Amino acid sequence: MKYTAFCCYGNRISSLTKQEIKNPLSVLETIYTQRELKSFKENLWDLFSSIYRDQHWRKKGAAQLNRIYIDLIRLIDALWLIYTYHPQLCTPVQNNQGSIKTPGLMNNFNILFTCRRRNNKQAPRNTLKSFYKSRSLSAIKKNIYNYLQLALNASYMNSNKDGYFALPEYNVVDDFLKIEGLIAHGSSIYSNCSKQKPRTGKAVKFAKNLDHTTTLSKEEIVNPAYHVRNIYLQDLRFEQIYESIKIWEHSFYNKDFWGKTDSPGNILFFTECIKQLIDCTWLMTQTGELKAADEKKDISNSKRKQFVALNNQELNQPLLVISSFFDHKKMHEWKIQLDEWTEISLSQTAIPENKIKTSEDLNYLLKFVEASHLLTCL
Repeated sequence: MKYTAFCCYGNRISSLTKQEIKNPLSVLETIYTQRELKSFKENLWDLFSSIYRDQHWRKKGAAQLNRIYIDLIRLIDALWLIYTYHPQLCTPVQNNQGSIKTPGLMNNFNILFTCRRRNNKQAPRNTLKSFYKSRSLSAIKKNIYNYLQLALNASYMNSNKDGYFALPEYNVVDDFLKIEGLIAHGSSIYSNCSKQKPRTGKAVKFAKNLDHTTTLSKEEIVNPAYHVRNIYLQDLRFEQIYESIKIWEHSFYNKDFWGKTDSPGNILFFTECIKQLIDCTWLMTQTGELKAADEKKDISNSKRKQFVALNNQELNQPLLVISSFFDHKKMHEWKIQLDEWTEISLSQTAIPENKIKTSEDLNYLLKFVEASHLLTCL
């Protein structure tokens, strides 16, 4: 397998299953049967407001903003497939601005200004073309991901909010206006083409329910061990992982958790880092790099205390822990599980169906993180 083909940058799908990629109109059906067009747009602007209004996320709820994000990413992926493989379905939106009438005498007065609309009156707008030509698919989705973290007050971003935008601040509004237009165009495509079944099989390899990397650049795919070390140097404190996962588990069951604390956006970044660890470690198992690193290490007693979840046998044979992790769940299943836990954590109502199984899965995750650190960072 050519692993660099799964670089997370450029035009690549990230949020859809195999069946959804084969029939992206089914994604539109799911979204637009669950959301009215008007409320979908309103929810989009709720996300925008939460970026700039401190603690505004509490009013709307962290889970609701996260759900808006998920639906936006799925919509953007599905419409990109339609735009790329079935452009005949992307009927340009006719600009009817010139036909809008104001009741009463002001309609006659407003005729005074219609010369400003002459050039646009007969010029239909292809919303999808203008949207997807401006930036790559991954850049569009990365921006929305950053918007969500900012809206949920991710504390690690507070020092330089504007630095996380790929656009100047004054263009953030324009970005949201374009997304609003995309939402409307998606609704139009769904209404007009719901009985058709477009085929987009070429993109199936990127389905989220297949095992492949989803979070790594080409450079990180080529040298995954180096990226793991960077994660622990720049993003996560390894000695804090155990306690952080336990706190995260606590948030699954305490429905007033976010009412008493802050920065739910940090959960998003935490799970993104864990996904990167999973991608890197899985990749090293495929290439044999981990097997070469699996040698008995002389670990001091002070270092051993950092590995809370691993017993002595696992400390001596960390590769067995990695194998057990991927035997327990497939690589893509772990990443889907992380997304489900994130939704539960941010929710004020949902709880895991099976507390014992959830605790068991989290223990596998803890052991995996410690074993991957042991193999790559010591």
